[in-house]
Amino acid sequence: MNSTATGADRRLRHIDALRAFAALLVLWRHVGDVFVLADPSGVSGGGWLHTLAESIDVGRIGVILFFLISGFVIPFSIHPERPDALGGFLIKRFFRIFPAYWLSIPLGALTGYWIWGAPFTARDFAINLTLLQDLVGARAAEGLYWTLLAEWTFYALCVALLLTRSLGNMRRVCSLAIGLASIYVLSSLLRWADMPLINLRVSLACWYLSLMLCGTLYRTCIVENGARDVPWLRAGVLALFAGYLVVLPAAGWWAVGFSKNAWISCAIGMLLFVLGTSVVRVSTKLTDWLGRISYSIYLFHPVVFMAIWWWLLRQPADSAWRTQHLGVYLLANALLTMGLAAIVYRFVEAPGIRLGRNIAERWSRRHRPARAKRLPAHVEAETAK
Repeated sequence: MNSTATGADRRLRHIDALRAFAALLVLWRHVGDVFVLADPSGVSGGGWLHTLAESIDVGRIGVILFFLISGFVIPFSIHPERPDALGGFLIKRFFRIFPAYWLSIPLGALTGYWIWGAPFTARDFAINLTLLQDLVGARAAEGLYWTLLAEWTFYALCVALLLTRSLGNMRRVCSLAIGLASIYVLSSLLRWADMPLINLRVSLACWYLSLMLCGTLYRTCIVENGARDVPWLRAGVLALFAGYLVVLPAAGWWAVGFSKNAWISCAIGMLLFVLGTSVVRVSTKLTDWLGRISYSIYLFHPVVFMAIWWWLLRQPADSAWRTQHLGVYLLANALLTMGLAAIVYRFVEAPGIRLGRNIAERWSRRHRPARAKRLPAHVEAETAK
């Protein structure tokens, strides 16, 4: 994006900051869960870092942030004004997600299975290439891949909304978000009453899709004040957020307590999203950079920490390598992950993004009417991201 970009471009700088924060939260939880075991006696210190990460589940908070950010960004990258809106969107998304994902599969299999002597078969590998491993019962090279499948489910939902001319209709989007949330809440209540009538995977998918739509509604109806002429729509969006921010966390606290409560983690993630998009909009060169490489931080931090952990277990139990403060392990993993992520972004992600744009542009020219009008400047700027 150039320095004279539109307001939409400037807003996305603080979205990059949120992406960076989300990725580091996930890294914190995963590294803490493993490296707290390096010194079983706990003498080295830093156990509180793991206790805090575990009690509020900072990893889940990071994932919730990612889902809300997807809702805030993805639907606005599909422009119905274009005759090739659907094809261009899917091409760009494919080349944005899959090149780095494919690279992570052999590295994830190596550090998560093969060096430990655990099985990860050619069948597992092949199915992972399709991102369908969770649906067919194959092993995942990395446990976090389920979130990518959730993302693609959201892309499919956006396509369905586009084809039904509902993507820009916030009344329909709000109704759908409330409906999906209601299915999830009903399923949770039935499961709590020991009557699990709705499949857990379906229930969770409804929850995640509802959260992503919350990101869309928040941008349109609150940040951009798109519901100023429809008071009930704004009220519906605020009620939806109140449910996630207040009602469900309170119910969860009453039912199962505070620690490891998914609804409380969800509320914290949503609160951070609201603060980061409306109150404290961070935009620095560092967060711009971390935001750009956040996808690779997310994908490759298991590769780094599992490789380090494998090596660490082969050191004497009383050596300096095994008796560091947990904060040292967190910092070392974060820095090494950032370095690897920067390399992956430069040589895999960025070329993939450029290739996707080039292919999408050729697709666009092929399907563009001979006398198609030039798109408005704000649409061109949004498409270029």
